[in-house]
Amino acid sequence: MKAFILFLAAAAVFGLFSGSNEPVASLLRGTAIEPTLRALHNGNSILFNVSVGYLSSFIFWLIVVQYPEVKRRALLRDNLARQYQDFKESVIAIILDCSVGSHALEFPKQLCDHLKFKEFFSGNGNPSWDDVLNGLQNQRHYMQDLLVEFELLTSEVAYVLNNVPIQDPKVHQSFKRFSRYVFRLKNSSVYSYDSAKYIGEFIWEILARWSFVDGQHEDDFIEEMIRKL
Repeated sequence: MKAFILFLAAAAVFGLFSGSNEPVASLLRGTAIEPTLRALHNGNSILFNVSVGYLSSFIFWLIVVQYPEVKRRALLRDNLARQYQDFKESVIAIILDCSVGSHALEFPKQLCDHLKFKEFFSGNGNPSWDDVLNGLQNQRHYMQDLLVEFELLTSEVAYVLNNVPIQDPKVHQSFKRFSRYVFRLKNSSVYSYDSAKYIGEFIWEILARWSFVDGQHEDDFIEEMIRKL
């Protein structure tokens, strides 16, 4: 739709120059574009008036509709990006608590780097990912803390879906996939039977960028979704 509006605006600019009865503007005389403008000139007043009317409406649309929408979309995108960063740091802090115990305050932020995250939980002198899953399974309050973090992020995602028209079907599908995953994790007996395993796989996919189906990912798929908003 926007592409069509821009096409009409370009056509209106063409009509503005070709329908005008005025000579070529002094600023453009002697330039390479002057012969083209003279060739377009036909003095059609109807075409000129229609073009002026459309361009006036186009400028009004840019100021009243498009500019506020761009600002609003950017605000929601930046806010969701901050919420996602907070989510990752909080999740890492929880899994550190259940596997290592005390840790430096800034350490979760450092482990947001997926390479450092994978290296730390490799088991080479540090807890393995199995230690994390066992900790979640044996200390259920950590699992509840994780679900709270997932719910908080899900509510932010739902707010964005309700307030931003998303044109890219892949982005929309990815956001819906995330929301459905959290819903199933809370409500399905299949997921609740071994919830540590299921939530652990999803956390590993996000924080290590590793899918047990597709292998290593170069990009964080949630960050990629947010950037495309």
